[in-house]
Amino acid sequence: MDKKRILIALGIGAVLIPLFTTVPCSNLFGLLGMMLFAGFGTWEFYGLLHAVGVDASKKWGTASGLAFIAATWFHMTGQISNNLLWCILLLVIASNLFRVLAYTNLRKGLDSCMGTILGIVYVPLLWSFVVRLFLCGDLSQPGWAAFYVILCMKMADSGGYFFGMRFGKHKLAPVISPKKSWEGLLGGVVFCLAVNIVWWIVSKGRINSAVSFSLFHAIILSVLFPIVGTLGDLVESLFKRAVDVKDSNTMIYGLGGILDMVDSILFAAPLLYIYIELFLR
Repeated sequence: MDKKRILIALGIGAVLIPLFTTVPCSNLFGLLGMMLFAGFGTWEFYGLLHAVGVDASKKWGTASGLAFIAATWFHMTGQISNNLLWCILLLVIASNLFRVLAYTNLRKGLDSCMGTILGIVYVPLLWSFVVRLFLCGDLSQPGWAAFYVILCMKMADSGGYFFGMRFGKHKLAPVISPKKSWEGLLGGVVFCLAVNIVWWIVSKGRINSAVSFSLFHAIILSVLFPIVGTLGDLVESLFKRAVDVKDSNTMIYGLGGILDMVDSILFAAPLLYIYIELFLR
């Protein structure tokens, strides 16, 4: 096992966990943090596209994606309406479609348009559900629901890593990600289940101030999170394999870039938000 990678991950957790559990979610530093993660992740994704010659617009795509992240934040804090929020998303998509008109080479313009919109959907749109979870409770309290899903996913990732290294024999997706195994997925479920049971006991059955859940739902989520998170990780692995790179960035030793750190969360956050709306409200 890579001890340096484990120590770095623990160090990052030692910084982020106190912030998530002490700072009120309505604090503007929360907005800044959400935009930083979304911005760096989007920028890295466009870097992957550029590596295979897709001329997506890094600056315009990142800026318009961040505009939607900010709009989601202000909607969840009650400063703009739901209708205005979706109008802003429409403007974000339309602005990228209209950029095709600036190209004399229509094929190049189409590739740029589709690549730019793909980046907005893959990172800012999916990440906006983390923002929704962060702000879906009492705004004077920390963003417990977002912390919950991030904690579950990081522990599931850890379980997958440890079980995969120790017991991994049966490949899960050998073409896309040769190191992933069914044993690793099982490890993710085991670790995620342990976190959910502890969370359920300590929180007395609450995800945050606005959402409660039974032990039955905690167990269901313990299975769903690692499955969806693994699928999210495989999606990013597919992008990276297509451009023949190991990590989306080399920002953090052993962990890659921001996109490598949040790939599973990008899919788990919408899952939790939809699950809450369908079964826990």
